Amino acid sequence: MEDVPTAVIAIRNLNKTTGAARIALQQISILKNLGYHVTIICEKINKETIVSYGVDLKIIKKIPLSSYIRRLWFSKRANAWCQKNKPSLIISHGDMENANIIFMHNCVDLAQEIIYPKSTQQQKSVSKIHNKILRKGNYQHVVANSQLMANDLTTRYGIPAQKISISYPGFDAHQFNVFKKSIFRQKKRDELDIKQEEKLIGLITSGDFKKRNLDFFIEISRDLVKATNVLYRFLVIGQGEIEAYKEKAVRLGVDQYFIWKKTVPEVEHYYAALDLFVLPAHIEEFGCVILEAMACSTLTLMSERVGAGELLKGELRNLIVKGYLSEQWAEKIESLMLKDNAFINNQLVETASYYTYEYQYQALQSLISDHLKENIKDDICTLHSEKSESK
Repeated sequence: MEDVPTAVIAIRNLNKTTGAARIALQQISILKNLGYHVTIICEKINKETIVSYGVDLKIIKKIPLSSYIRRLWFSKRANAWCQKNKPSLIISHGDMENANIIFMHNCVDLAQEIIYPKSTQQQKSVSKIHNKILRKGNYQHVVANSQLMANDLTTRYGIPAQKISISYPGFDAHQFNVFKKSIFRQKKRDELDIKQEEKLIGLITSGDFKKRNLDFFIEISRDLVKATNVLYRFLVIGQGEIEAYKEKAVRLGVDQYFIWKKTVPEVEHYYAALDLFVLPAHIEEFGCVILEAMACSTLTLMSERVGAGELLKGELRNLIVKGYLSEQWAEKIESLMLKDNAFINNQLVETASYYTYEYQYQALQSLISDHLKENIKDDICTLHSEKSESK
């Protein structure tokens, strides 16, 4: 009986709450369908989530030392396990060296440079481990989640463009879709006490208000409420320290227009309630919230350093704002709120429809299959070369 090929996925934290974890779970399904026996190497895992996938687990115990040392320990132990067991394929999520394919999910150094350009802050542990892994070059392929990230990988780490692929994240079409808008829009607006004549502008995020530029969003709101043509309300949803931002809204005299909420279930109902979703982020490597809002037929406006903006073509590129002048953003928003945007919203829904979870699954399957075919081709070439030399 022919040996079953083996694959390893190394990811320190595997649960349902992150995009990286969801992609890793998709990779398990793909590899199983391709006939691989899969082992997960991790520090933390939701065993209830993983039990149905039929994989082996290698848990690397956390050590009570600094974050960087813990990351280094995980990388070394994962490498040691792979050297001993010699899997056919190794996939890393930026957590170990010597992988065949590395999936990257953030640009830590680029974000630091953009958000804190004058900072002498000590290099973060995740940045250190990325530098160690990516500069060493013990991998065959790197996967970025946007061209924005791919460009940074090339310029910062000197990774040749031909070794980088772009795989855009997907969204759950069952959760985020245009039908949710028709069902829940008015119900949620009533619940939020939004009047018919008011325009609800929202910033929804998982957290990290600094990176998503909530400061600037509040400044935009100040400029908007000065306008007499439109009545505005503002919704902020996300997890994190919010008091300083609330105080800023008070200082700018706009606190009465704001609704503040922590991370909520059924966030699609809130997308449906919005007249406009705004993401003025300093940097967002991709920004799944943009895709989710688009799928719910919600008008979106974003800064030029949001990776999801790469999906917008033609006239939809007008929904990307360059620079950070609050008056410019306010004027753009007011012009959008004074016209019928049904056609644009339909275009956004159509664009989003190409990037569902099913799309991402197919894209990942093609990427992994292409990598495996390339490896087989290289092995055949090496075998022929060795035979020729032996003659």
